[in-house]
Amino acid sequence: MNAIDYALKLEKDGKAYYAKQAECAKDEQLKKLFEMLAEDEQRHYEIIRGFEDRNYRYKGTYTFKTTRNMFSEMLKDEKCFEIDATNLDAYEHAVEMEKESIKLYLDQARLTNELSEKEILLKLAAEENKHQIILENLMDFI
Repeated sequence: MNAIDYALKLEKDGKAYYAKQAECAKDEQLKKLFEMLAEDEQRHYEIIRGFEDRNYRYKGTYTFKTTRNMFSEMLKDEKCFEIDATNLDAYEHAVEMEKESIKLYLDQARLTNELSEKEILLKLAAEENKHQIILENLMDFI
């Protein structure tokens, strides 16, 4: 499996994971968080799919900024997510998936000579890092 196929699989698996978490979430804010993460993974999938055509297009996201605000609001309201600690293992697994994505994108950025591709790979790695931070914050809440 080449790097593009591997990245596509990671993004597809990430989207499925976050969509499932959104479906199971009882708390509306948590549901929105996972829906945004699933949308980001789909957007990453489409960006990477463009690499096959040498179509290096990048669209930004506001997920990290939005979720930071979401966590801040919940702290102000002293609201708690309705999650039981058994989900902690699943979130730890998701953090590991994000770390794997970060490593893949950084490694591929080092290998490519195409500047546009390198720039997008570095942006994807940064976004995956933000997803990791979001999940780690969520784990802290739990």
